[in-house]
Amino acid sequence: MKFRAALLCAVAFNAFLLLAACGGGGDGGSTGQSPPSANGDAGGGSSDNGGSAPSASSAPDGGGTICQSQPVVGGDLFVVDNAPVKVTLLANGGLTGGTFSFLYDFVFGIPTNNQQDKWGQVTPFAPTAPVGTSTDVRIQPPPPDLIHDEPVPSSFPKGVPIELWLSLDDGNQPGPANISSTASIHKDLPRDPSHSASVVYRGDNTATVTFFASVGGPAFTVGLTNVSGKASTCTF
Repeated sequence: MKFRAALLCAVAFNAFLLLAACGGGGDGGSTGQSPPSANGDAGGGSSDNGGSAPSASSAPDGGGTICQSQPVVGGDLFVVDNAPVKVTLLANGGLTGGTFSFLYDFVFGIPTNNQQDKWGQVTPFAPTAPVGTSTDVRIQPPPPDLIHDEPVPSSFPKGVPIELWLSLDDGNQPGPANISSTASIHKDLPRDPSHSASVVYRGDNTATVTFFASVGGPAFTVGLTNVSGKASTCTF
């Protein structure tokens, strides 16, 4: 009987540890840099950038308990809380040129026409920036004329989908070898990239994104705060 009681205690203790291992909360920030214009009537953003309201069917619930230790190729990303997304360069892979872009669906969940033509875009920093460079990207709402004065939900930008995109200046035609991104935000982008960037989700609403890891050698890697993904799960 003593052996059986000890076994039950051990099982209960291990279950407690498993539940406690995956908590977390969002991270904040302040301002950012001026972005390029997206396209047509697609609104630009700055590190004080645009975002929009989530739809309950496709956005994460905002809880801080999802994590995954294995990379997800073409992983999706969403804003967790009404706070900036901090982007930090962890490795630049020895790049000497190219463009690193932060795109976001700032009309997500807001009724408007031509959703695919409207998005915000920021260049947090150049791919050649020193490792450790960090930018706080604040998602801004869309311009009123793009949404015909529809109200922006008070939860904005919680749940807004974002897409990180890296294009290389290698002198070759655009293709999977020199353009890569995380999951699509379903916009009419000038050049649809290969969604081959790998995403590792953490339990504290952070993630690591790596581009071109499959080609060998040092890869371009950034860290993100205040993000999550609906495809992520806790694994131990």
